[in-house]
Amino acid sequence: MNRRPFALLLLAVLAVLPLLLPATARAQGIYVQPRAADRSAVRNFRFDWKHVDVLVGPRSEGEAAPLDRLGHVPSGSGATPGQAVAGTTAPSGPSPVTPGGNAATPIGVGKGEAGGELLDGGTPREDAGVVTLGEGVDAGAEAIALGMSPDGGRPDGGAGPVASLSQLDGGSASTADGGYARDLGAATGGVRLYFYEREREVAQRAAPIIEDAYRYLVDQFHYVPTKTFPYILYSTYQEFLQTNLSPVSEGTLGFTSPEDLKLTLPYLGDHRLFEEVGTHELAHEFTIQKVRTMAERAKVSGEPLGGMPLWFIEGLAEFYAKRGLDDEAEMLVRDLITNPDVRKGYAFLDFFSPGPYGYLWIYKFGQARCAFLEDVYGAGILQQILEESPRLVGNGRSAPGMKFEDLLQRLTGDEPKKISARFETWIKRRAFRSYLGAEQDAPALEPLKETDGYVTALNAAPSGDVLLYRSIQPNTGESRLVLADPRAPARTRLVTGDGRPSVESLHPVFGRNFDLTDDTLAYVAEVNARDVIYVQRYAHRAEEQQRAPLAPGYGAMPPPGPYGRPSQPAVAPAGPPQPMKPYIAVQFDLGKRRTFRLAPHGLVAAGSLSFSPDGRRVAFIGTDDAGTRDIFVLRVDGNEDAKPVRITNDVYAERQLSWGKEGIVYSSDATSHRFYNLFRVNPDRPSEVTRLTTDARDQQDPEVLPDGRIMFVSYENGRSDLFELQKGGAIVRRTDVTTGVFEVSPGTEGSVWVLMHLSGERVPSQLRKDRFLDQPVPAAGAGQPAPPLAVSTLKGAVDYNPWARENFEMGPIYGFAGGGSGGFVGQLFASATDRLRNQGLLLSVAVYGSFDFTDGYLLYLNQAGRNPWGGGPFQSVRFRFDKTFQNQNILFRSVERFFGLLGTIQHPLSTFTYVGADLAVGGANYKLDPSDEFFLRYGSGNCADPTVVCAGDDLLGAWRVANRGTRAQTELTLRAGYNTVRYDYATISPIDGSSALAEVVGGVQPFEGETYTSIRLDGQHYLHIAGPTALQLRGGVGTSFGGRFAQPYFLSSFDTLRGVNFGDDRWLLGQKFLFSTMELQIPLGGLVQVAFLNNIKGVAGLDFGAVGDGTHELWDRRVLDYAIGFNVGLGPLLMRLHFARPLDINSPFGKPDTGWVTNFSIGILGLNGFFGDQSANAHAPAPPGAQGAPAGSPMSGYTGSAGAWR
Repeated sequence: MNRRPFALLLLAVLAVLPLLLPATARAQGIYVQPRAADRSAVRNFRFDWKHVDVLVGPRSEGEAAPLDRLGHVPSGSGATPGQAVAGTTAPSGPSPVTPGGNAATPIGVGKGEAGGELLDGGTPREDAGVVTLGEGVDAGAEAIALGMSPDGGRPDGGAGPVASLSQLDGGSASTADGGYARDLGAATGGVRLYFYEREREVAQRAAPIIEDAYRYLVDQFHYVPTKTFPYILYSTYQEFLQTNLSPVSEGTLGFTSPEDLKLTLPYLGDHRLFEEVGTHELAHEFTIQKVRTMAERAKVSGEPLGGMPLWFIEGLAEFYAKRGLDDEAEMLVRDLITNPDVRKGYAFLDFFSPGPYGYLWIYKFGQARCAFLEDVYGAGILQQILEESPRLVGNGRSAPGMKFEDLLQRLTGDEPKKISARFETWIKRRAFRSYLGAEQDAPALEPLKETDGYVTALNAAPSGDVLLYRSIQPNTGESRLVLADPRAPARTRLVTGDGRPSVESLHPVFGRNFDLTDDTLAYVAEVNARDVIYVQRYAHRAEEQQRAPLAPGYGAMPPPGPYGRPSQPAVAPAGPPQPMKPYIAVQFDLGKRRTFRLAPHGLVAAGSLSFSPDGRRVAFIGTDDAGTRDIFVLRVDGNEDAKPVRITNDVYAERQLSWGKEGIVYSSDATSHRFYNLFRVNPDRPSEVTRLTTDARDQQDPEVLPDGRIMFVSYENGRSDLFELQKGGAIVRRTDVTTGVFEVSPGTEGSVWVLMHLSGERVPSQLRKDRFLDQPVPAAGAGQPAPPLAVSTLKGAVDYNPWARENFEMGPIYGFAGGGSGGFVGQLFASATDRLRNQGLLLSVAVYGSFDFTDGYLLYLNQAGRNPWGGGPFQSVRFRFDKTFQNQNILFRSVERFFGLLGTIQHPLSTFTYVGADLAVGGANYKLDPSDEFFLRYGSGNCADPTVVCAGDDLLGAWRVANRGTRAQTELTLRAGYNTVRYDYATISPIDGSSALAEVVGGVQPFEGETYTSIRLDGQHYLHIAGPTALQLRGGVGTSFGGRFAQPYFLSSFDTLRGVNFGDDRWLLGQKFLFSTMELQIPLGGLVQVAFLNNIKGVAGLDFGAVGDGTHELWDRRVLDYAIGFNVGLGPLLMRLHFARPLDINSPFGKPDTGWVTNFSIGILGLNGFFGDQSANAHAPAPPGAQGAPAGSPMSGYTGSAGAWR
């Protein structure tokens, strides 16, 4: 979807609306609306950025030397992994659909153990890893062509600087005839890799993977990108989430911006996953550049990318990243075809349907649609679509642009309906062929009857009587850890939920990161961008209890008569009471939680916890500051400052583990074929490492059961099944399901608990021992040692210089203007940032009615560290209620122009809490607008001659004397905020959590003896009822005091006291205020549906508040009202129509109105108004990049959503 027309409409509304507002609203003192604190983007890491050009082609220098640490060997030890035992064979089945008709060979992977020499790195096609869970957005933005010339950095040692791509071939892979290079035979391509010194070892491993992926995509696209681009690499996921380049939420593993061509992603300590994500994002880069190259050659104006559906863009990237249709995609597509659930919208749609904007339909079904096009209409059809994409925008009236459906019809020869029909046949044949070939289905397993939310991970105590699962709440996205007894699943106990200071995240998009014994549980949570391990005791009691018996004949119905009516009254038969079925009474008690912090020991992240058999230690997979992933063991029966012990120490990646009596069983890619196999290590003697399996496929989720059996899951024929590794090394297949099972844990009486994928969800299910299949798997050959990983020396890397001219980028320039009887209003905004958006300049200028009233600032902002700060010149125009003649009871408005230098800083204590300060030093002068000047000149008397001053005091002259000249002025603002508010995904409205914002503003004019102070506190709390329905409680209190420059508060009646008419200063203006609102919002989308309106809510509320100059007047002017109405959403615009009626509460001043008061207002979701906060500190912008701020925050450079492809 192209959002530009809507953005233009929004700007037009913003331009016109100020002219329609009454003068009172634009000339208030401190305008009061309910406020919420922002969330903070905590940046715990500092990055000393460097960059180097990674070249691919005839002018590149390929270097691949292995690192010193190769196998699972502790430092200083010479041991190697033990001899392999028998394993499973590679999966068989129908040939996969692959890009370009090529074999599905991973990048950099040779024949491996199947025969022949093996190269380093690569991704097997059978991998089922998730590339990204983030939502994509439209690609309608213009690209900024990056020349990639040297940026003024200096070499970091070693050889001299390597020539950049721009020096080698002009920064372009274009040919002399204006065409483009189709292969690397004569052109050199590549990327400019940005990394920081702390991750140098990671970057050395990443560079060869990037080169291989680049070559692979050149072969598939038949295109060498004509412009080089930044490839920004983070070592860990936690560091990636703190990027300033784009707002990133947990679940996004990488993004590519079509605006400035930046590609950003983390390494994750997982070579395979990095290669997949990197190829996905590189495919986006190739797509963007190839489409624009074709548009330039066709000499068309417009953006062909805007005419492509999102499913095609993301599906194409998945198709090339996975080398076709991988096993996970096959499983997810089959599940939707064979297990639809129409009630929740989980059903097969038309080929061209955009569908729900989620991971399944956009990514995986997009991947399937691309596979269908390549399989049915011939290899290379996807590239033909890109090459013919200029037809989507056309070339004027003579050649109008095509729809995407028409372009496919032109290329395939089939009408859209026929394409859809052929796709439906193709996908159903694939799905049902595998479905019918499975021996087991959902009835073979016993699902847990009830869960709290959508389950994402599961574990069970050794007894199998207690389950611990992680779930996501569908409305808010909150992740929870829940204890449950499978015999009474509704009787759960909440262990914790994330989205709060002590548990910022439970990492819902990654695998199982918790474990439990029969009396203790442990889990991983993120706090301040570092993981901690919490350990907590629990007690579980379950008793069978008998219900009271029913009376004889309870529920008996009389025999039916004519027309179904009872023939006679029911008579309860005599006899003994009817016994009831007993039930299980369950109770959980939680003990004190203990915290084991990993940051002091150099660890960033942790995952896949497992208790030792005696429960005194916990094993986990940790990622250190250098980005290396290894196994660690932590004692949890002693002090909380215990140091984790490193068990493995190598460059390979471990994914999951389980601790049994014979040692820790884990999955690792320390294999010659780069698939994840199972190993076992003795934690007391780390040099004793044994390889348990050798199969050329991934073996995941290992679980050592209490009886010693080793279970794991693995994909075969597009299905994820359960396997058992027996003591002799033989592998037996235990399930043959239609979709997949995951995350094994022990059950009762030899059974196991698993997560079964069914109707789009992972359902906790029990597989009884008598339902196990007994299908021996043929033994695999002996495994070979893992080859070294290729590395690059990164010779010639230079320090990143953010102040180099080449590294500063202009952002978009926005502005609007309007004129009318009220004067001229307008606003201009411009920004410039360095390439990594750590530093920037912001220019904002606004005119309010007259050029004499010009407000603006030019600020330098730095958000490279934990404390965002900035400063620069400013001029703030503030409309004040002037108190020069307050003793004469004369109230009018004057304008203060406060100018000078502004400094601002914010310190985030966590994502949810922060403190900040602003300091403004300069001068102030005062002016009257023409209407107020006229009032003071002529308002004190009654004159027939307008050329002379009326009899009485010369108020205008006295005002000019009292406010003459420019005076020195200083203001200090201190604030503290807390915010845990969650929003409903569907309605974008707050439904859970709390917010508090405290602010103190102090000002002084030292040479005039004037001081003034204002203190304000705002609070909000939301009680989630059900779905998107919530009870909203908001309140605020404030006071201002000091001299005549102490400004009164002016309440927004729309938001605080709806029973008061807008602009009524008798009930809305005063030095002190308080307000509280209670409001219930109920979605009416199921009852009322109107085109273009995406959110309609019914509102019922109660308001109480007061305004006054003193405590007694505050109480005397108290107001209580009730309100009903509607909230209507139109994109980001929120229109509110409320009707309120004041109640008589014996106020000495009566009621503000005797009837109904109509309130109509227009706002923007997430903002407090069109002009923001007009308080005394309104000149201080919020620190850039803060979470919770609008996506169009200055430093982001985007107008709406981030504009990046995920």
